[in-house]
Order: sequence, then structure tokens, then C-alpha cells
Amino acid sequence: MQRYGAMLVVSDANWAMSMRAFERGESGLGILLGGGIALWLSWIWGSWLGLHFGNAISDPVGLGLDMVMGCFLLTMVMGEKKNLRIFIIWTVAACASLLAHETLPENSHVFVGALAGGALGALWTEKSNGH
Repeated sequence: MQRYGAMLVVSDANWAMSMRAFERGESGLGILLGGGIALWLSWIWGSWLGLHFGNAISDPVGLGLDMVMGCFLLTMVMGEKKNLRIFIIWTVAACASLLAHETLPENSHVFVGALAGGALGALWTEKSNGH
């Protein structure tokens, strides 16, 4: 039941950071919960700011604000362990996303890339040492 409770505050950022801690042999629970609560509070605060002051930025693309998520994702990828399997999974996800961006409705490329990379990662599991 505790696992399901923790899922209430899981996001991409704190999940990735807690998985890195886990790979180092450390407990990532503090990062998962603490980071999730901090991100949730920031989300609430940011939503309030956006609701009341969102029109203050007339050209967010001109300021590069549309690139925030892409930069975050690139940072997470660069911190991952690097091997051929991971490289191929990310390449498949990127290619599927680019293809979907050109052929499918707006914003569907995000889901297509995630599904393609996730499916390949689930099918092509790493072999553990000693098994």
C-alpha cells in the first residue's frame, strides 16, 4: 500500500533521480517522496501564477520557454548509464516521435515516442550478471 501512496507524487524528474540513487545502491525513497512533494507544491504555485499572470509573457516561444521540457529530457538522458541497448531504445523513440510529428495529429508524437521506446525497452530487457 505504501508503494501506491508514493505514486501520488511521482513525476518524471523525481522518478529518474530516485532510480539513479537506486542504481548507486542508495535508497531513493527520500528523493521520490521529498522531490514529489516539492514538485507538487511548485506545480500548484506555478498554476496559480499562470492563471493570474500567464498573459504577461506574450511570446513564450520567442523566449525559448517551449524548449524547457526538451532540455530537461536531454539532461535526464545524459545522466543515464550509457550502453548500446539504451542508445538504440532512445533512437527508436526519437525516430518514432519524429515520424509521428510529421504524420499524426498535433502533440501525438510525444505519446508515440514514449510508447515505441517503452515497448522496446520492455521487450529487450537487460541480462543481469549471474543469471
